[in-house]
Amino acid sequence: VPNDEGGVQQALERMQARAEAMDVAAWKIYTPWGPRGQGWFLDDPALGIPVIEQARNVGVKTICAHKGLPLFGFDRAAASPRDIGVVAKAYPDMNFVVYHSGWFPGTREGAYDAANAEVGVNTLVKSLLDNGIRPNTNVFAELGSTWRNLMSDTTQAAHVLGKLIKHCGEDNVLWGTDCIWTGSPQPQIAAFRAFKMDPRFADQYGYAPLTDAVKRKIFGLNAARLYGVDHV
Repeated sequence: VPNDEGGVQQALERMQARAEAMDVAAWKIYTPWGPRGQGWFLDDPALGIPVIEQARNVGVKTICAHKGLPLFGFDRAAASPRDIGVVAKAYPDMNFVVYHSGWFPGTREGAYDAANAEVGVNTLVKSLLDNGIRPNTNVFAELGSTWRNLMSDTTQAAHVLGKLIKHCGEDNVLWGTDCIWTGSPQPQIAAFRAFKMDPRFADQYGYAPLTDAVKRKIFGLNAARLYGVDHV
């Protein structure tokens, strides 16, 4: 946490120590958090950029960032994923995993609209498009809490999945449930297995079919590839 009381230098030193002592697979960061309620952004030259540079220096090149879902005490502005495309473009050798995919509770998710991209998944999509980040490259969208909250609203769920698969790529959408907070993940798994996207709806908005093969990727194959886990 580069914006805590110890300052950015102490955070960088902790990253170095952990990388040397542990088999670190990725870094988890909370840009909306701050000791005085003020968050930070990944493209901040005083806070975010040093963290990315240190991750590169120690050879752990996956950064998982909490974006969207502003929890109690979080800085809502810093929960925006508007910085993701910026740093993904600047650091093409790094992987950026967007936890919660930038989804904000209370925001109605529809088709992508650049004129309506101040909050929610549209902000992530706009950041990717504005910075020329192609699908299936170095930005990954994670579904924890997002799918749980949208799975009973099939229209919103279809728009979110459609947008993420279209703009992040079918190889770069990752399963997540946040079940440690919400109980058994089985209802979420069952709902995702059963979910169908109407072909007419997909054609209207330019979404790819949500096939069983794509679901298998999202359920685990994409994450296995990202983290170098062998699978059959």
